[in-house]
Amino acid sequence: MYYSNQKLQTIPFKHLPGNLDIQSAEAVKDFFKSLNQTQINSAEELKDALIAWSDINKAIADELSWRYVRMTQHADDPALETAYNDYYAKVHADNEDLQAEFRRKVCENPHCQELDVAEFGHLIRIFRNQIELFREENIPLMIEESELACRYGAIVSKMSVMFEGQERTPAQLAVFLKDADRSKREAAWRARFQLFIDNAGELDQLYDDLLALRHKIALNAGYDNYRDFKHQEMGRFSYSPQDLYTFHEAVQAEVMPFVTELNEKRRQSLKLSSLRPWDTQVDLDGRNLKPFASTEEFIHKAIDVLDKVHPPYAKQLAMMNNSGMLDLENRKGKAPGGYNTGINALASSFIFMNHVQLHRDVVTLLHESGHAMHSEATKDIQYYPYLSTPSEVAELASMTMELLTMDHWDIYYPKAEDLKKAKREQLEGTLSFLPWCMTVDALQHWVYLHPQQNAQERDQAYMEISKPYLEGVDFHGLEELRKHAWKMQLHIYEVPFYYIEYGMAQLGALSIYMNYRQNKAKTLQQYQDFLSLGYSKPVDELYRAAGIEFDFSAKHIRELVDFVRQELEQIEKG
Repeated sequence: MYYSNQKLQTIPFKHLPGNLDIQSAEAVKDFFKSLNQTQINSAEELKDALIAWSDINKAIADELSWRYVRMTQHADDPALETAYNDYYAKVHADNEDLQAEFRRKVCENPHCQELDVAEFGHLIRIFRNQIELFREENIPLMIEESELACRYGAIVSKMSVMFEGQERTPAQLAVFLKDADRSKREAAWRARFQLFIDNAGELDQLYDDLLALRHKIALNAGYDNYRDFKHQEMGRFSYSPQDLYTFHEAVQAEVMPFVTELNEKRRQSLKLSSLRPWDTQVDLDGRNLKPFASTEEFIHKAIDVLDKVHPPYAKQLAMMNNSGMLDLENRKGKAPGGYNTGINALASSFIFMNHVQLHRDVVTLLHESGHAMHSEATKDIQYYPYLSTPSEVAELASMTMELLTMDHWDIYYPKAEDLKKAKREQLEGTLSFLPWCMTVDALQHWVYLHPQQNAQERDQAYMEISKPYLEGVDFHGLEELRKHAWKMQLHIYEVPFYYIEYGMAQLGALSIYMNYRQNKAKTLQQYQDFLSLGYSKPVDELYRAAGIEFDFSAKHIRELVDFVRQELEQIEKG
């Protein structure tokens, strides 16, 4: 058992004045102005300016992260939401014009051509993309968008209903979907949906307001729609929006037959005439996995699991725990979901989630630990754009960690049958998740290509888009509830288009795991090499560094489905 007493150590930003108040909008603005006025007379001076610019951005990102953590820990406290929004508006967003000026200063400097292309080529490409998209008139719109997006968590954090004699949040209601009592499962499913129906008016108005803002931002930047603007803004250089439609089709063709088989086996095992949505999570053998009884046990077992994979990972999570960087249990007033936010000054991150003592909590913590190890691995990267990993990269780190740790889940599940069950659920889940992933992405394509739609049309579009991905589950008579299901996905509100990357990364993680099955030492080294690169290379090159290809073709998906089938057979054989 590895429980270090060490804590995370602060790493100073050496290129910032010691007396700089990062919370002061005036001080930060003065720093940017001074940096932009500095004469750059050589390639070395250009590098120094880039490092100074990177340090101020790292410090701003850290302050934003801490304010976001406090806001989500107490989502029912409007003062914390105001504190986050104020800093975003007055420090982050209000300096976007000076940031754009600095990027132009770098790209137009004659010494830029002297920089090593292998080290700086990707950074300059990122800068030029940001220069192309920047419009000063979008700054106040992006501030307003950020403030609106924060309201989603505030709305959901206040949702609760009396159920089984206690006040329950949506996350706590979800626990009952694994209950052996079918009537209780149905009641919990309906109660959870009812919470979102009761708040549908507010959620629909919020989304209408976000859509209007985002469409205007896109028009200002010279785009016909927000979908195409966002694709470019997210730096999706390695694929087009049309490629994503091909991805959707590949999942329908190659993954849905696998998922349909699972649903049919489930229906037969439960001896049901039809599989209803409240039947999709209940344990078929009537045994609920109980991986831990307390938060302390939860954390310590995760550390032990990571120690088996790679001891430095265990040390990092232990230091995070000792340093108060974990907030894991569900409670009323806390924002929904889970996330990992990097803290540059600590070469680490903060993990936030809402555990309710289920197996999926184990997977979530190990997933977020993958992000945390990514933060630690990039501690020596000096240039800020290389720390801002796109989601296709960030999620590959986290989803791979889920699979690399699987061989050591006996720490949570000492009984052989429980371990087999957990592994089976994980492997089945790698593929059964993909239909929902495609649904979320396809809905957003439709939404932003039809900016004049109303709430009713949006709900109807969701019903049509999701239909091909529901094979084997009977929603008859539940249409008025089902049409609101998309409102439960916070990404749709808070981080538009950030979701398809989970699907890409899931395929990548399975590919790495397939390699891991052949050569553990080599694969782990490639994974670590990948982590240490951050975003210093294009996405496809980073995937190759991890020993795989950036590939979401039907052919590759078919290979991975076959691999998962083989792995499931091996698990059953024991």
